[in-house]
Amino acid sequence: MEQLIYTLANREIAEHYFKEHWSKHRLNLPKFGFEVKGVWIGNTPGIAKQVVALVSFPDNADVNGMTERYMKSPEYASDTAGFDRNKIINVETLILRSAS
Repeated sequence: MEQLIYTLANREIAEHYFKEHWSKHRLNLPKFGFEVKGVWIGNTPGIAKQVVALVSFPDNADVNGMTERYMKSPEYASDTAGFDRNKIINVETLILRSAS
């Protein structure tokens, strides 16, 4: 399981990225082996410009390879068309495992 925390330039850009672009990522990421468990936007002042996604992938998956294939794909280009990726200030990736 992977948690991705995107910090964007401001709240308005975060809302646009959340609504417009993550709706497309949700459709295309499964084509590359990812399952999107959920996507949220910060709802308090300290995190209002953050978008948080929780995705899973098969055990022993080459997550870096999967990510690279997606980011080089026409699907990714389409998903992010019209979005200035420089407005993403930081991406934090956390790899999680179940407590069970």
